[in-house]
Amino acid sequence: MMQITIHRGTRQIGGCVTEIASGGDKVFLDFGANLPGCGGAPAKPVPGLTAPDGTNSALFLTHYHGDHVGRLGEVAPGLPVYMGATAREIYLCYLRRVQKEIVGHAGAILPFTPLRPLRRGGISVTPLAFDHSAFDSYMFLVEGEGKRVLYTGDFRLHGFRGSKTLPVLERYAQNVDLVICETTNLARDAIGMTERDLQNEANKIMRAHPYVFVLCSSTNIDRIGAFYHANPCGRLFVCDEYQKDILEIVRSRHAAKSRFYDFAQVFGYRPNLDSLMEERGFCMLLRQGAGFARLLDRYRGRDAVVNSMWSGYLKGESRSAALANFLAKEQLIFLHTSGHASAVDLAALCRAVHPRRGVIPMHGEAPERLADLLPGEQVHLLSDGEVFTL
Repeated sequence: MMQITIHRGTRQIGGCVTEIASGGDKVFLDFGANLPGCGGAPAKPVPGLTAPDGTNSALFLTHYHGDHVGRLGEVAPGLPVYMGATAREIYLCYLRRVQKEIVGHAGAILPFTPLRPLRRGGISVTPLAFDHSAFDSYMFLVEGEGKRVLYTGDFRLHGFRGSKTLPVLERYAQNVDLVICETTNLARDAIGMTERDLQNEANKIMRAHPYVFVLCSSTNIDRIGAFYHANPCGRLFVCDEYQKDILEIVRSRHAAKSRFYDFAQVFGYRPNLDSLMEERGFCMLLRQGAGFARLLDRYRGRDAVVNSMWSGYLKGESRSAALANFLAKEQLIFLHTSGHASAVDLAALCRAVHPRRGVIPMHGEAPERLADLLPGEQVHLLSDGEVFTL
């Protein structure tokens, strides 16, 4: 008998904590903090995760976004924690800059290998690599006592590597009993464009403006890659040293596999670059801070400032006042696409896997809409803390 409990995340985006128990063993999938402005349920202790309960337990992290890893500092001492190898290094680099108090916890994370099963007692977890706005993201195939569950984490099909998703699932995730599926975009606007469309639009902006500033997440590697490759030949691609460190992690590990991740021509900003930037033009990755504010002031009226982050960070419940104030003087060009699957792609994934016992939606504010997308499929709407027996 396998028991599945979504401790938090059945009706909210982020703050995810999922438990799968089988044969007296447990695995936990993600351990996230609530997103800013989220009115979701407060965090509760989870036996086996936040305190030992005598079971053979482990935590598996799909990716490094805070709504999936933000409670890492609360894990029970000695609990094994697993994450993708490159994701781990990116996450550590990020934490050293913004959240030094949990660097020790993250440093203890164990890297896993795609397609190589890991066992915790009678439970096997196989990581399957997929496209998301966090680099080196994974779904997990969890098996125990003859049952097979696919946990999607966050994914999309419209990214640069999205076309590989369904073939991988058709090869490695058949005969699945249940899918636990993210549903972020069922309550949001349509996707609008692919990452490749976004790269093409970025190239048009850069050809129309010699000086371009881009605001995007420092860990959204594929988005940065889109702007890097859209930058016209001869222009500088510039960022601060922290961002350059993150890109070097990816370049050193993945450039040999794909030229898309060969960020060899990235310049770390120094004032001695100013004259060359003025002369040749540039694309510069932007971050809040006094130094970047001075550069924006210097080029205002001659530049383009591209906002390539979710619009909710500048308006609505998740609005960041500090970010809005930083950008208050700018005429922003909005150029963004989601890190999450469209409704059509959610349906395509579930059809490709066709789980025998149906689908549990999570990580969304309108999970009931999944039933409309999947006529004839069993859709199980759970509440936080409810146990589903497979």
